Amino acid sequence: MSSQLPAGDVARLAEIFDLYADTVSDGAKCMSPAAFAQATSPPVLDTSAFFAVADTEARGVLTKDDFIRFQTLLRDADAAAKLSFSAAEPETATLRALVSTDPAASSYLKDRPKISYAEFAQLIDASRAARIRHAFVAADPQGSGTIHIDQLLAIARQFVPLEPTSPISQRLALLSESPDSQRIGYPTFLALISLLSDPSRIRQSAPTASLSPLETVVLNTLASGERGAESATPESISSIIDTCYSALQPVPQAEHKPKPRSGLMEVMFQAYNFAIGAVAGGIGAAVVYPIDLVKTRMQNQRAAVVGEMLYKNSIDCFRKVIRNEGILGLYRGLGPQLVGVAPEKAIKLTVNDFVRSRITNKQTGEIAVAGEMLAGAMAGASQVVFTNPLEIVKIRLQIQGEMLKEAVGSTKAISRSGAITIIKELGLVGLYKGASACLLRDVPFSAIYFTCYSHLKKDVFREGERQLGMLDLLLAGAIAGMPAAYLTTPADVIKTRLQVVAKQGETVYTGLTDAARKIYKEEGFKAFFKGGPARIFRSSPQFGATLMCYELFHRMVPFPGESHELPQERAAHQSRELSSQTALFHAGNALRLLHDSGYKFGAVVPPAK
Repeated sequence: MSSQLPAGDVARLAEIFDLYADTVSDGAKCMSPAAFAQATSPPVLDTSAFFAVADTEARGVLTKDDFIRFQTLLRDADAAAKLSFSAAEPETATLRALVSTDPAASSYLKDRPKISYAEFAQLIDASRAARIRHAFVAADPQGSGTIHIDQLLAIARQFVPLEPTSPISQRLALLSESPDSQRIGYPTFLALISLLSDPSRIRQSAPTASLSPLETVVLNTLASGERGAESATPESISSIIDTCYSALQPVPQAEHKPKPRSGLMEVMFQAYNFAIGAVAGGIGAAVVYPIDLVKTRMQNQRAAVVGEMLYKNSIDCFRKVIRNEGILGLYRGLGPQLVGVAPEKAIKLTVNDFVRSRITNKQTGEIAVAGEMLAGAMAGASQVVFTNPLEIVKIRLQIQGEMLKEAVGSTKAISRSGAITIIKELGLVGLYKGASACLLRDVPFSAIYFTCYSHLKKDVFREGERQLGMLDLLLAGAIAGMPAAYLTTPADVIKTRLQVVAKQGETVYTGLTDAARKIYKEEGFKAFFKGGPARIFRSSPQFGATLMCYELFHRMVPFPGESHELPQERAAHQSRELSSQTALFHAGNALRLLHDSGYKFGAVVPPAK
């Protein structure tokens, strides 16, 4: 009698039953009539009358199986007829009231105390069509074949759920025969009632695949808001369909809202996020650190210096570091980098998410590109308080190998310094040397990066339609890092020159502008992009690995009590919501049908005389 529901829908209905069940029978949770009404009825529709239909064994309470069976019935395409038949099955008196205007149907039912569901559905369809025709004729006493817009709305509301203030009601005048007329012809009237009687037909495939030509015209006109429109956007069509369902609010759902966390749990939650960001950032930094070291040494190499250039290119630099300092030389300065990654990533991600949440449109969930860039820029600016000290210590550790090599054979003794020694030498003010250049690099980098990352996930990898895998996240993060890294290389070159201790004979820079001017004068424009390729090879995989790990760790190790709804779960929820709306739409039609027949729930209908 009814189709099988998907497992996800069954599980959801079971949750709703458990939420509203208010009594126990034979050791199992059950629903009373009042609980049933609360679980199935929106404010504008009282479905409590269907309790007797759901209570197939007349026990006075519903089991979970009863409830799910009833909800399954509601989701059938012909649910209105099936529900009406289940309620009035023993009583052909109800049917006689419905088909009283059809002599042939009345004659057929006269001597039959009971009929099949197939016969019932056929007669109901014919009866409904007849009542629609009679309603039109009653509103057109002059016999013009047209009715006024106000009459159309009044008649339509007898057969379909339609609010007077809805967009559909406001656009009915566009269906009139001419702009100056307020009257609608009979064919258009029939097409409108047919279209609104079952909006689910529009969702089945292409928007107009199952519609008649005139129904298509009516739909396009109502959706686009233009008289005689030949087409309409999918968004506007969806809006019209949603308007049909909005007259019947969806079934009250058991909200999965997280309970407010206590003070201690809030501290633990923030510590959890911090730890996830620290681990993910550490992995990303360690993976690409050798590339970062090569990039730093290439950027610090001057064209006009005393002596011979140490490195011909990035590959030559990589080889010489391994030859002169060993494999561990590629990881010189990694310790301070890892120590700084945790607060850097934490504050960057937190500020970006915070600003995005404040400027995102609450109704549509959309955010403008300018807003995305602003959020990223503020995230980049906030991280400088951590990254500048980290960068200057890291860079000085990375170039120590060069200085030690050059000191071989000279009279000047140079010893290797650790991170603590460098911090003491620099002092608090020295740790923020080159901060202006760091801002000049990190602000545009984050603005470009977070915007590209968001749009790559949504527009290229289709986040929201499916769950993104490891490769999707890695590629999105890596690709977004490419333009962000290369376009901010000039600021990175200037920052590196300001933060490195100049060797004897090298140019000394006094500030951001002075460094930019002297680099251009002595080395030309190309010098601003020194280490650019290495910067791409470092930043691109680092951010790809970092954000991939960050998102995957949240999935694999969720915080206790937190629900992270995945894209396909949101899609499933939307599907269940539509199913719920459809069920209520059918229930409303069934109630309307039985009301028209004069059927009284729970009352004994006297036999026909």
